[in-house]
Amino acid sequence: MIQRIQTLFLLAAAGLLTSMVFTPMIKFTDGTTVIRYIEYTPTLIILIVTVVLSFVNIFSYKNRLFQIRVCNLNSLICLGFQIFLAVKYFQSEPGMIYSVSAIFPIIAAILTFIGMRYVARDEAMVQAAYHLRDSKRKRRR
Repeated sequence: MIQRIQTLFLLAAAGLLTSMVFTPMIKFTDGTTVIRYIEYTPTLIILIVTVVLSFVNIFSYKNRLFQIRVCNLNSLICLGFQIFLAVKYFQSEPGMIYSVSAIFPIIAAILTFIGMRYVARDEAMVQAAYHLRDSKRKRRR
């Protein structure tokens, strides 16, 4: 359901999280050593969970209440991931340089939250239409 705006937000969040798999996390000032997200087990596990939740979120468009719950869960995990990366950053040694992709989890959390708001708006619209139809049926009886 790519024509919905929330799908675009959720797809952008999934794209950001997926791109973290291919980018380096830390470069050292000597220029030869690079640590990737997939080489460090905690970040690998969190990345797998968030990417899978993002794609589950995109493809569960028929069940909006489930989609809202998955959006909230994914946003919380992304925020936790960002806090984890921030703690690692402040504990890092002087020769370590973190890449720009270290801020992708917070951007993905914001995009997922915005997508969740649009999903909730659609659910409210469907419920309002259902109640309107239901009230018309009751008047006819």
